[in-house]
Amino acid sequence: MTEVMESPHKQALDEPSRQLLWELGRLNLTDREAFYARLDQKNHDREATHKAALAAAALEHDRIRRSAEVEREKLELQVQQERARREEEDRKALERQRREKAEWELAEKRKEIERIQAAEAKEKKAAEARQAAAAAAAEKDRVAKEKRDAESAKKVAEKQEADKRAADAEKRTKDAAAAVLKAKPPSKPVVTQLQTVQATPRPVQATPQPVQGNPAREAEHRRYLEIHKRLKGLRSFLADQVKHNALLKKRMGDMRRSIRKCVGQLTEGRGANKAPLLEISNILKEAALVAHPQADITLFLASSPPNATNTQGSALLIYQLNIFAKAIISQFIDEAGVSPKFADPVGIVASQIFSSAEFLWNGISLVDILIAKFHVVCPVLFGIYGDEKTTEGKLRLGWQRESKDGAFVSEQRHSERMTGLGAGFAALALRNYDKAKASNPYPIHHFWRALAAIINTPRQQVTQTHFIVLKNLIENNEARILEFFGDAGILALRKALVDFPRLAAGDSVAAKAVAIMPDVLRRDKKLYL
Repeated sequence: MTEVMESPHKQALDEPSRQLLWELGRLNLTDREAFYARLDQKNHDREATHKAALAAAALEHDRIRRSAEVEREKLELQVQQERARREEEDRKALERQRREKAEWELAEKRKEIERIQAAEAKEKKAAEARQAAAAAAAEKDRVAKEKRDAESAKKVAEKQEADKRAADAEKRTKDAAAAVLKAKPPSKPVVTQLQTVQATPRPVQATPQPVQGNPAREAEHRRYLEIHKRLKGLRSFLADQVKHNALLKKRMGDMRRSIRKCVGQLTEGRGANKAPLLEISNILKEAALVAHPQADITLFLASSPPNATNTQGSALLIYQLNIFAKAIISQFIDEAGVSPKFADPVGIVASQIFSSAEFLWNGISLVDILIAKFHVVCPVLFGIYGDEKTTEGKLRLGWQRESKDGAFVSEQRHSERMTGLGAGFAALALRNYDKAKASNPYPIHHFWRALAAIINTPRQQVTQTHFIVLKNLIENNEARILEFFGDAGILALRKALVDFPRLAAGDSVAAKAVAIMPDVLRRDKKLYL
């Protein structure tokens, strides 16, 4: 509310001047109120105008927003429709591709099955033909062998008969001479003539005779050499087979290379050979699952159970076991030949593989495949001997040629080979299976037989090779020999290390190396022989 200014002379109406002043004040007040009133009205009008403009702007904003939302919804609908259309097209295209791929794969599988069936039929037919040929060849060999044995027996019988007749004739001559002497003493010329006849030896044709050892051992040696020969035949047989099966040829080669690699990785140390052993075992298991081609397992055994029915088995398994055995022998020669202690881990792996149930035939170990190779490279382990000064003798003793029909290896190389093979044979044969679930594939009595075969060699047939092999059979294995054989082992060591070196002819370095072993045992292990 506007404050009304009161004139101090308001009540002084009696004075004209005062009344005039009051009226002038009233007039001034009215003009001010009118001014403020007009100013208020203008502000009110301006405010109303602004509010109307704001309302109009809000309405326009709402209209534009609603229009934009409508357009957005239309665009989203179009995008969703386009996405759905494309997804449907992609789905139909993917289904079409899958259907075409499935039809193609089915057609390829059918073609592959037809090819496999045709190849198997062809392979089966060829295998039957080969088995028939092999059976015929085996029968032919058997007949020829029987014929040779019969001729040999006949010659022996004839020789014995001739010796008997000669002995009888000599006896009759002596009896007749004795009767003459008894009836009438002969004159001096007759006595001289009789002495001359008796002193003059019967002329004998100087033809060299081949060395003949123990007949039983020689026969056993020939059986193992025959196994080795059959293994070579199996290799040729499989080489012909894989010519028609590229996949089998590649896999067979991969298996062979992997086995050689794993055997080459064998080393000393507890648990160090776990991975190579597992890989070799897995490869042989895979080979055992290849059912065709097949082979007669009994052809690769030195002795098989009588009346065996199912003698067929995986030829690929036999082949890969042969590769494994060959790699083991090479490892013995190359590594144990330099350091005999290295033979032990190699022998352990060989024993474990040939004792595994997966690689047995009717419960029988196929370790004869490995032993056949020992018969080829180190025959003295099995009682075979010969003259190292002759070609035939060297071959019988296991000397290696540098090339086919070439010169023999040096004495140093031969010594290294025999060192590794002697240590390797001991590593294989001196294995304790008392706490193992598997059976020992090559029991310890084979070690005893090998030891006996060497130390019972006739004196005139003892060679450097015998002493080298004997030394490495025993060295580093004395504790095992005593563990397995007890007091008999001590007697065997005395016989081998004390008595046997005395049979050496001349200045034998190998014999001296054996002869000093008792002193080493007495010094290092307090073992007195």
